[in-house]
Amino acid sequence: MLLTCFSFSQNQNDTIIFDRKLEEVTISATKTNQTENELPIPIKIISEKEIQEFSASKLYDVITKQTGIVSVTTKTGAEGLQMQGLDASYTTFLIDGFPIIGRSFGTLDLNRISVADIERIEVVKGPSSSLYGSNALGGVINLISKKQIDDGAIISTSLKNATYNTTSSSLVYKYKEGTFQISNSFDYYKTDGYDLIDTDLLSTVNPYSNYTFRSNFKYALSDKLLLNTNGHYYKQEQINIAADSSSLLKGESIIKEWSFGASAKYLMNANFFQQLEIYKTNYRADEFLNTEDGVLYEDNYFNHTLLQSEMKSSFTYKVVNSIVGFGITKEELSRRDISNNPEQDLKFIYGQLDATAFNKVNIIIGSRYDNYTNYTPVFSNKLALGFPLTNKIQLNGSVGTGFKTPDFRQKYFDFTNSTIGYIVLGRDVAIDRLDAMQNVQEVVPFSELSTPLKSETSLNINFGVKYNPVNNLSFDVNLFNNKVNDLIEWKLVAKDENNINIYSYFNVNQVETKGLEFNMSYKKVDNWEIKFGYQLLYAYDTEVLKGIGQDTTYFARDPETLASIKLNEEDYFGLFNRSRHMGNIKFNYHLNDKTEMNTILTYRSKYAISDSNGNGILDTYDKFIDGYSLCDVVVTHHINPLQSCQIGIKNIFGFTNPEYISNITGRLYYMSFRINFK
Repeated sequence: MLLTCFSFSQNQNDTIIFDRKLEEVTISATKTNQTENELPIPIKIISEKEIQEFSASKLYDVITKQTGIVSVTTKTGAEGLQMQGLDASYTTFLIDGFPIIGRSFGTLDLNRISVADIERIEVVKGPSSSLYGSNALGGVINLISKKQIDDGAIISTSLKNATYNTTSSSLVYKYKEGTFQISNSFDYYKTDGYDLIDTDLLSTVNPYSNYTFRSNFKYALSDKLLLNTNGHYYKQEQINIAADSSSLLKGESIIKEWSFGASAKYLMNANFFQQLEIYKTNYRADEFLNTEDGVLYEDNYFNHTLLQSEMKSSFTYKVVNSIVGFGITKEELSRRDISNNPEQDLKFIYGQLDATAFNKVNIIIGSRYDNYTNYTPVFSNKLALGFPLTNKIQLNGSVGTGFKTPDFRQKYFDFTNSTIGYIVLGRDVAIDRLDAMQNVQEVVPFSELSTPLKSETSLNINFGVKYNPVNNLSFDVNLFNNKVNDLIEWKLVAKDENNINIYSYFNVNQVETKGLEFNMSYKKVDNWEIKFGYQLLYAYDTEVLKGIGQDTTYFARDPETLASIKLNEEDYFGLFNRSRHMGNIKFNYHLNDKTEMNTILTYRSKYAISDSNGNGILDTYDKFIDGYSLCDVVVTHHINPLQSCQIGIKNIFGFTNPEYISNITGRLYYMSFRINFK
């Protein structure tokens, strides 16, 4: 599985570079070292200071405070991350460049990702398939581990206690001696959960606990050869409680995840290196429910494995940086609701050129070729240009294509929900399962299920302006447009003899998300700083919008008069689970040399998660979830350069919406301590 090839490299004047401090460096967007301001694509770098400002222990606590990023509940009940109006399944998550897996329903649980040893988080918005392939159609989020600069040992620890008997603690040990460096971190989290509805027997979130162990090792065998390994292990245990029509069901849910990666980098000269990587990761979830008599009621498992090897090469000549890479990926899935154990193999190759023309125009050109065993090969391309109009104004523009292959669930799912009463069949198994059923009533001709699903594809355009009138004031505006073709959705195909709905997956209409994102930052010396972010979003099904414009008949029922109303374009709101307006205001104020206060206010305007008037689209006569605001306040006191404590309140307004928003828990109080030892 190991690959070899000849290789090119970026500038490495100091041979082994892991002991060099680089401020605001990003590798996710281009796989080369550039500062945030140099890149002509939409990117946000979240620093370690910002991670610690609100005592964040999990990725969810950090990422959902960023402009244009919101955590939403999907139609399957899972919670995922939405960027530029695109669903959670379109974003790739990485740790030190290696992929994170474990998407049981297309979404990734961000509360399982610890940030205890994270130095920065890089958020790239817009398709990154030209470097990262499938699932990067909407963007990339890369967590970068902390690096040690000075020789010696460093130990840091933190402890946090919060409402609902929630405890979070971490311990990080780092040691460096010359070219030898090792880092180990341990994070533990425990909570009693919470209940937003007192009138039922179930908790909104049941008690659970988890821990994460990560280890990184680096060693330079010579001035030209660097070895690097990293691994992690995660385990979560949670009480599992549910109810059927007559009794309470109790059980347990256990999640285990591990990964191991190794790389060897060879620096042929100051401008030329090659790097070989191999990585394997596994995610397994097991859960069961027993009746009150102790009889097994339900037993589920999900076991996903990924193995990847990659060789990348880079070369720098004057103002030109180039990178070439290729590799192999193999995925396997074992799941209770999938009859066989599907596998998927991928061979890929990519290249990218990053150059400066006329001493001022930054040009990035990239392309990637993905060859899956079961799909038509796909090319993904990207072009980005950055142009300094003046020494204070920077113009940026990019256009890129992305894609997402159908996942194992969409192809092989065989799921029956006996409580609610419906069946979901993957496209590749639907025909055989329907043929085996008795007295099935067709809703969609079964012949439409005979062809395989196509990959979803996208076209993304961004245009931005960065303006820095003075050193302590900056403005950033970005206009974006995403068009996704052959969107994969489930829809009703048949009813069985008991009139139970049977669904399968189809490539449906094109969807479009577009809008603008605005960010402003102002800092008053060392006294205070204010940041403001806002996103305007329009997201809709282009076929529906086109149909209304061509006078296709769409009706809605007025909720008050019950009269039937013909809809026009202004009545069509767009896609479900999208808010037209989102914003945040962050304020940092230094009370004195040792004490500071941080406040963040976030806002999300109204949205709807389902069609309430039966016409199949979201219009102004549907039932909406009201917009809401959340406010967090924390005071940090630095006892000395190595010790600090925090007292904070999350959701200070105490907002809850138990019926529709289960992840907002009401007002939370917490206290945390952080100690560093050198």
